[in-house]
Amino acid sequence: MDDGSLSPAQGAGREDLPATAPVVDRVGAQAQRPLASGTDVRASNKSARAWEAAYRHYGSTWELTARSPKGDPAAARQMAAASAAVASAWRQIAAATTLPWWTLVALEAAASAFETQAREYKAREKPSGHDHG
Repeated sequence: MDDGSLSPAQGAGREDLPATAPVVDRVGAQAQRPLASGTDVRASNKSARAWEAAYRHYGSTWELTARSPKGDPAAARQMAAASAAVASAWRQIAAATTLPWWTLVALEAAASAFETQAREYKAREKPSGHDHG
């Protein structure tokens, strides 16, 4: 019976490949993650709780700011901070755990999407129309 844990597929012909891909940090330096042990392939409770809290805050912030007038710089600032917190939580999960390379790619994609969103909201913080004259 399957216990729901993630473990490498046996006989898939990929036993010689590392379970995780090299990680490249923001300045391009490369560090090799240790191979997954087969039993330690999930996010730590601390990382999972941090992500849950960040995403819960993001959701409530989105609901509050959805009622704000279009172009409200305060709403944009709140959404930028909430988006950045979710991106940070995704990166914390990736950094604090040993996961298969494809999971790390998914975490990176999620973090990048929230970082892009945070930058877009940050750009909206400054009200347009500074020329009143």
